[in-house]
Amino acid sequence: TFFSIKMNIGSKKHIIFAILLSILFDDTIAFAQEKVQPRIVIDKQRMAQMDKETTSEGRSEKSVERIVPIISFEFDKKNAIYKLGEEALFSIFIRNPDSTLYNGECKYKLTDENSVTLREGTLIVTHGKCEYKSVSKAAGFIRLYVTAKYQNNVATNYATVGFEPEKIEASQTFPADFMDFWEKQKATLDTIPPNINRVEFDGPDSAYKYEYIDFQNIGGKRFYFLMTQPKKPGQYGISMRIPGAGVYKRHVHLSTLPNTISIELSIHDFPINQPIETYEEIIPHYFRIINGKKERYQKFDVHDREKYYYKSVILGLWRTLDIACAEPNADLNKLMVSGGSQGGGLTLAIAGLDRRIKFIEVKCPVLCDHTAAIRQPGRAAGWPRLFEAVEKPEFIDDAIKTSAYYDNCNFARYITAPVFVVQGFNDTTVPPSGTYAMFSLIKSPKELYVEPYSAHGFTPEALKQTAIRSANFRKKYFYEWNKSDSWKEGGDNEK
Repeated sequence: TFFSIKMNIGSKKHIIFAILLSILFDDTIAFAQEKVQPRIVIDKQRMAQMDKETTSEGRSEKSVERIVPIISFEFDKKNAIYKLGEEALFSIFIRNPDSTLYNGECKYKLTDENSVTLREGTLIVTHGKCEYKSVSKAAGFIRLYVTAKYQNNVATNYATVGFEPEKIEASQTFPADFMDFWEKQKATLDTIPPNINRVEFDGPDSAYKYEYIDFQNIGGKRFYFLMTQPKKPGQYGISMRIPGAGVYKRHVHLSTLPNTISIELSIHDFPINQPIETYEEIIPHYFRIINGKKERYQKFDVHDREKYYYKSVILGLWRTLDIACAEPNADLNKLMVSGGSQGGGLTLAIAGLDRRIKFIEVKCPVLCDHTAAIRQPGRAAGWPRLFEAVEKPEFIDDAIKTSAYYDNCNFARYITAPVFVVQGFNDTTVPPSGTYAMFSLIKSPKELYVEPYSAHGFTPEALKQTAIRSANFRKKYFYEWNKSDSWKEGGDNEK
């Protein structure tokens, strides 16, 4: 060392002294180089700021106000569900932008759920009103598009009706080794040390403990979530909410539900507590050009059940529950999972695999009946339309086989928890027929609440009614829980 060079090395005392100084000097340097990370603080002001932060992929386009006719619909059946062979009545109402009643022609197009045109033509609108009637001999959905013009500005709106949708049967096959496949995946995960990192931080409520947690998942990936719980010792239910689709940075809620261990998460292998600018560099890694089109992670490797993107996600959710259930304050009789869109689909999947789950709520769930469009004419395939991303013709059979292991029509068969589902008939992202097909296979207590006028995003009144219905169902089959934020997130295209 520097000191030993200056010492008389013939003296044992000097040598020992030199060694001690060397150790002390090196340790001092190491300590000086080590950066002490400041404790994270997220107060109410910062939380409000985080609510507004998003990246380019998640940023909604600014709506441009257009001077166009206003088109709306009503049905003679409150829930827009009819018997086979029964005439469905579309009452169409059109107003001009200045609220005067529209008079003149409008164009219509009747399609099946898969957007195949059945009929089209012209209707005469008198005093702002006209009607259209249609019937169906097959269980499913039809959709009426109406287009009207005002001073060369065109507006289109649509409405959807169902014909005995409870009779829709799943098109998806059920592999004999379905559960064996998933049990083997979990067994593999259990051989991987979790290497859990926990970072406690200060949140807006001093009565709660806040933690960023991440752990080792399969394939070298890590999985990230945020957990909050009361600091006071006790027995608390667990509520895990799974987010909608996207790789943009969305605010991970700092939930402080009373008497609850709350889990909010990301399904991707990047940290959830970084500055917003960090995520712009991450986003491109979750896109690929497939068949000349820019596709997102949900369409990666659709022909390989071992590589498909959602495999690691589902296993990550499974291990997240392992960690949550090991909390000293966890009441394992009160474990609830919820989500909308992607979150709804993944909620159904993990509920089919993990019987510790005691209650689930889902809205417009994805991953329902992938093969519908190729096996049952008139129906649309469940999101994410996997077969659009088959890169080579020879991969199509493998893609169809892979889809069966990631289809909620198969996970649903194993669900034991009570299930509350809500679906909009106008949803073109998540076809309602797939939700009905999946729902018919659930054997546990269940309720399907339909919103005929809602699409993938719900109106404020629809959200209100959904919250009331879900709360009543939860009170009956689970327990009364003030969980008013269950339905605020759906995912792609929710506006």
